[in-house]
Amino acid sequence: MASESWEAYWRDADNLEWWRKPAPEVVELIASLDPHTYSRVLDLGCGPGRHAIAFAQAGFDVTATDASSEAVRQLQDWAKLLGLSVASAVCDAGEQPFPWASFDVVISYNVIYHGHRSDFVKAIRHIHDLLRPGGLFFFTCPSRRDGKDGHGKCVAPHTYAASKSVLPGDVHYFTSRRELDEMLDGFLVHSIHLDEGYWSNKGEEQLFSNWQVLAERTRGLPN
Repeated sequence: MASESWEAYWRDADNLEWWRKPAPEVVELIASLDPHTYSRVLDLGCGPGRHAIAFAQAGFDVTATDASSEAVRQLQDWAKLLGLSVASAVCDAGEQPFPWASFDVVISYNVIYHGHRSDFVKAIRHIHDLLRPGGLFFFTCPSRRDGKDGHGKCVAPHTYAASKSVLPGDVHYFTSRRELDEMLDGFLVHSIHLDEGYWSNKGEEQLFSNWQVLAERTRGLPN
């Protein structure tokens, strides 16, 4: 479950405004999908719900999960205000409480790299089993070009507890294209590219470099 630091972060109203706007690449993904063909969507690591809400507004059947009970509460309050129905659960990324092949689409935006490499791999394998054959998986994660790679406390290879981030001390795993290809065994990769630019990390200009991945589940049997 989420640390008390994340619970406190989501309780602070000053942190919520930026997280209300869906990412442009997720908006594009929603526009590209037919809600009749890809009706069942899981937003894994939903935060206060910007992408879950966007999918629900577009007519999809949405389930949203997060390790933070406060984030899920924020999502449900927002959905109620808008008159939307979004199922939700509080759980960790690698332990989603749903049967095999429950979803047509799983999105996980800036989530599953939090932790060690083994946590990342576990989450991907579990997401594979949650998708029906032919289902789509969209996720983002930082590359080894990212400005936070190599900074903070090194807790494992390519794994750092950041000294400067949204939540200092949060553990991030930074991956390469080759590793992503290995991790995505059992998926057909439709697209993978780097989204890069600069942002102000607590007053310091820093490069962000994130992989954006869209992949399709190909295997018919659970792992």
